[in-house]
Amino acid sequence: MEYVTKGYEPADALRYFEELSAIPRGSRNEKAAAEFVMQFAKDLGLWCRMDDAYNVVVKKPASPGCEGLPTVMLQGHLDMVCEKNQATEHDFEKDPLKLQVKDGILRASGTTLGADNGVAVAYMMAALARDDYRHPALECVFTSMEEIGLLGAIALDCSDLEAKYLLNMDCGPEGTMIVSSAGGLLIDFEKSAELVPFAGEAVSLAVRGLLGGHSAMMIDQEMGNSIKLMGRVLHNIKKAMPVNLVSLSGGSKMNAIPREADALIAVPAGRADEAIAIAQRVAAEISSELAASDPGFALQAAAAEPAAQMMDSASSDELIRFVYLLPNAVYTMSMEIPGLVVTSGNLGVAVSEGNTVKMTEFIRSSDPTVRDHMADEMATLAEMCRVKADINEPMAGWKYEANSPLRELCMKIYKEQTGKEMEMKAVHGGLECGILKDKLPALDIIAFGPTADGAHTPDECLDLASFQRTFAMVMAVLEALAE
Repeated sequence: MEYVTKGYEPADALRYFEELSAIPRGSRNEKAAAEFVMQFAKDLGLWCRMDDAYNVVVKKPASPGCEGLPTVMLQGHLDMVCEKNQATEHDFEKDPLKLQVKDGILRASGTTLGADNGVAVAYMMAALARDDYRHPALECVFTSMEEIGLLGAIALDCSDLEAKYLLNMDCGPEGTMIVSSAGGLLIDFEKSAELVPFAGEAVSLAVRGLLGGHSAMMIDQEMGNSIKLMGRVLHNIKKAMPVNLVSLSGGSKMNAIPREADALIAVPAGRADEAIAIAQRVAAEISSELAASDPGFALQAAAAEPAAQMMDSASSDELIRFVYLLPNAVYTMSMEIPGLVVTSGNLGVAVSEGNTVKMTEFIRSSDPTVRDHMADEMATLAEMCRVKADINEPMAGWKYEANSPLRELCMKIYKEQTGKEMEMKAVHGGLECGILKDKLPALDIIAFGPTADGAHTPDECLDLASFQRTFAMVMAVLEALAE
């Protein structure tokens, strides 16, 4: 094939990136990419395995004289987020990405680039193929389905892995080292009610104009949660008069702060205008509170056509009370790392299905005991409101460790190479590091990557100079660990 990155270094790693980019590899469609890596390893004569989740592990023996040194794991994920511009014709199930370079920046034409996390795949392939450097034994772990909940890492069998050090290459920008990440816990709530004939007057309520955002990176920015705001409006109407719910819905993803919510309610005959006035008063209060974070907030409240049925009064009261009281947003902050959210909750989805309302809450935390405490609070509230709570298996977080020889080594090498101090950062988002740390508790972990902007959007791009410098750091760390 003709390589658009010809003339840029490291040439081998960039070739591997381009070859990978010719293979569709959206989440749950990683089979071909996994087979590509497997064949690559077999051609090199290296031990390799692939599991049913299309995780791939490749092992490279230590350089002569380094056999007794601790094993090093290099790790990243095979899958990518598949997004394209509206006018772009591209089938992510079968079409290769169309790469282009301009002014040292690599992009894909009208689609996501897949630098997240094709960068790590290319780095690992180059490290496996090269024989011009000294290194300890390497375990290269290529995981699947990272973008849809770290599912590949969760499914990964680590019983044959011996690594003491882990270099995760799924973070950036260059010069930043991630030292902690949050785990997660998903709770599914379900409230069923008896349906009774509709009585009274109908009022429709709609929360609109919120900005929404990522429930990890933006949870501390006081963004409005549409479902919680709807709960507040319903609670205030219920204080003045009986309210029967017909339907309640909002949000679409567990890991996104919901932007919109809708409700249809029944109020006593002759009181619809009063209910609308209460809703508008509460909306004015919310609008003032969210002026800085969500200036576009709006609540639409209007008389509506009656439905055939509504939820019974007791169930309506319990559901409104539950949504109003459910803990949400930032729960605890770190006292060690300024500005770091330790634990948060996001009520991301509410869906009405017949006589049932289903809701999804996603708790993030780097501290499992605080995570479980928050989950228990929610489950206790659910029990009081006769809401069914199904607590899923937790996704492990990665807690900051004060003593990390690998971190100190990496920071030393970065300063030697660039003359700059590497910035340490903890994130509230989830990384595969937490899953791997839970399975291999002795791991000493760092996470980093080159500068690549616009992840998960068609504007995604990779700085090729940063790609080269970061790969040089990876190789320098491996050589230093061989001393």
